[in-house]
Amino acid sequence: MAGKRGRRSWGWLAKQRSGRYLASYVGPDLARHYAGATYTSKLDGESWLASERRLVELGTWTPPAQRAAHQRAATVTLGVYADTWVEQRPVKPRTRLMYEDLLRLHIKPQLGNVPIGALSGQAVRAWYTKLGTKHPTRNKHAYGLLHAICETAVKDELLQSNPCQIERAMSTHRKREPVILSIAELHTVAEKIEPAQLKALVLLSAWCGLRWGEVTELRRSDIDKDCEVVYVGRAVTHRGGKCQIDTTKSSKPRAVVIPPHIRDDLKEHLRSHVLKDADAQLFTAPRACHYNERTFRDIFAEALKTVGREHVRIHDLRHFSGTQVARVGNLVETMHRLGHSTVKASLLYQQVVSGRDAEIAAALSELATQKAGESDD
Repeated sequence: MAGKRGRRSWGWLAKQRSGRYLASYVGPDLARHYAGATYTSKLDGESWLASERRLVELGTWTPPAQRAAHQRAATVTLGVYADTWVEQRPVKPRTRLMYEDLLRLHIKPQLGNVPIGALSGQAVRAWYTKLGTKHPTRNKHAYGLLHAICETAVKDELLQSNPCQIERAMSTHRKREPVILSIAELHTVAEKIEPAQLKALVLLSAWCGLRWGEVTELRRSDIDKDCEVVYVGRAVTHRGGKCQIDTTKSSKPRAVVIPPHIRDDLKEHLRSHVLKDADAQLFTAPRACHYNERTFRDIFAEALKTVGREHVRIHDLRHFSGTQVARVGNLVETMHRLGHSTVKASLLYQQVVSGRDAEIAAALSELATQKAGESDD
């Protein structure tokens, strides 16, 4: 190495084509470390090398990149870092808006001004406690977002470890079980709903398992000519007064075969309520680009009164579909039909209709009867 350009008694100082000097050295960890910037003066580069060598001799040396990260962590607040984190995520617009709302409403007010490097497990626990217990799903999402941000901060060497270590904070139990209509009740609701064009919306939601954003974005071209298949590749969301059309929740389009018993209803709907244009919406909303969920909820509630099931929600129509599909299809088929990207949701429907719980209960009664008979003998 002696005499090689840039080589010094300790470290390396090389003049670049730009005329600036690049300083580096091999540290105690046997890795090469570079100065955070190039220098216009050779003397400045030598000064940086001398300061690094002194840290090594004093036994207080740490990698310069790590020191720079710690310095940044002491000055950059969680709020600023989180904003950058959200901006750089390759997520859908609705997800980005959800992240921004969670930060603005539930994370920044208490933790936003905390330097990212000073964020502790105690601070996270105190923040999480103040979220309360009334909104478990919201709390799960807020905690999950903070956990993900801190995980990236660990990778950026701004944190030594993730301070979000609350057990089961990202796994919540739903407070309300879905209310599933019977087949007869669903038929009555579909017949009674007004305006009549919404009958097809109820039937497609319930028998094809379409999400609200998927069914309200359907166009004539999404239904094949014989009304045998509906193609689901888009969904609409409303946020902040704006309408956003994007891919489905799973980002994967799917083709769903329409059950034969509702095909005539769908054909009648296309004849009577849908324009001939291929891009015409299946369900046109008055004075809006798409049907608003809140508007439909009121209409749906009136139809539900005819069967005495006012507590059914719009998403319960999808639960209806899940339970019916699980009765006749396997797990993979249920996942495909409902557009699930993981098995967890589809497994719930499989468990509901498996009948094993009823069989176990009957077996327990039989066991109790046998034991009672033995004791009488």
